[in-house]
Amino acid sequence: MHGNRRQKGISTILVSVFMIAVIIVGLGAVSWGLNVQNKQGQVIKERTVIETDLNRERIELRDVSVVGSKFNMTLVNTGMLPVKIVRAWVTNTTDTNGWHKQYDNLNKLINPGGALTNFGQDLPLIAKTDKSYEIKVVTERGTTAIFKIAGGSDAKLHVRLMASQATIPTGQRITITMLVMHNNTLADAVVNIEPETLNITPNPGGSLNTATLVGSVNPAKYSSIIYGSTRSFTWVYEINGQNNTQFNVQGQLKESKSNIASVDFYTRTVSFASSDYATNAGVLWLNYTTFQFTQDTGQWKTGWDLAANKNTTLKIDFINNNKTHALWVSKFSAFVFDRVGTANDYAFYITNITNPGTPDPTITAYTCPNPAPNDYCLKINSSDAGNNKVTVHFGAKNEQTTELNKIGPINRYQGYILMFGKFCPQNDPKSCNGIQYGQNLPFIAIEVV
Repeated sequence: MHGNRRQKGISTILVSVFMIAVIIVGLGAVSWGLNVQNKQGQVIKERTVIETDLNRERIELRDVSVVGSKFNMTLVNTGMLPVKIVRAWVTNTTDTNGWHKQYDNLNKLINPGGALTNFGQDLPLIAKTDKSYEIKVVTERGTTAIFKIAGGSDAKLHVRLMASQATIPTGQRITITMLVMHNNTLADAVVNIEPETLNITPNPGGSLNTATLVGSVNPAKYSSIIYGSTRSFTWVYEINGQNNTQFNVQGQLKESKSNIASVDFYTRTVSFASSDYATNAGVLWLNYTTFQFTQDTGQWKTGWDLAANKNTTLKIDFINNNKTHALWVSKFSAFVFDRVGTANDYAFYITNITNPGTPDPTITAYTCPNPAPNDYCLKINSSDAGNNKVTVHFGAKNEQTTELNKIGPINRYQGYILMFGKFCPQNDPKSCNGIQYGQNLPFIAIEVV
């Protein structure tokens, strides 16, 4: 009896010890599992943070040129984190056996919203404007940005020629504009943009029909053009021609970097009050590429999309092509927008000046009481006098007031400018009795959003 009780007690102890061991092992397994799970969670969290940081890095190319046979690039950090460029590869993509070079330990830091200028100037690399390159930069976190820079004929640009008017009185000056548009997806930038000399052919030909270049092309060239942007070149010619002479203008960029563009204009011999129109009247031209507006951002903006129902002011450059007479601009001049499909229109009258601001810009009324009259405040010089380009501001709701006008509801609008004034000899004061002049200048389309 005692022996059985002793064996039963030992069995109970063994079972208890075994259960304790099982519990200890189980708790250890659970603890190990939780530890592994925590470590996995930490790894996933760290990986997520790294991937998020990578997604928040963004580097863009804003400008590029070749200076001293070396690249001179401006890189902008448009992401949310500071980036450090540690490595770069440059590949010549033009030549059949194009070279490939690697540069390490660059350590170029760019803060968010900041720019890195002169990138490439300190690299031991000879760059040529007639070659194309692929440039790859790598950040410390591993983000890669690739930029394709084209030269020669590797990336064609689209050019368009425009004449400041379709018909011109003989003896007047005409402005030819070449617009260069970069919409070729093969390159982020094209370097060394320079136009060929324009080819102007009159029909019929002969010594009576001539186009004489005044000055030179402006500007002479651009160091580069970035994808999605536009550049422009202008030429001024003095035109002499018989009535109804056609002048054909053709132009392109050097190094076969563009298509060949063409535009026509015609000469007219016009009599005005028993005098030669070319001597006494004149004509205005506006450079629509200078059009800018400001609303509530405190800065001038370009483009064709304006915000609806906000106080708005606008500005644009005018050129007086009259050789001998200055134009004194009247208070009745206005920038008018007609709403497409409805009868609504919105007139923005001329102002002296505009100051961008928030929440609204401010304007100075178009007034100049002394000496009389309280009008004709703005003078645009004759072309012979020089400085015949003036920036004109529009924004008043009524003539000679400081009350701002607003663009109307959401819609599309067609815009034009009504310019009133008088032509007087260049050195006459604003009280002169000149030739009354008015011109409707067709402009652009906008969309109000």
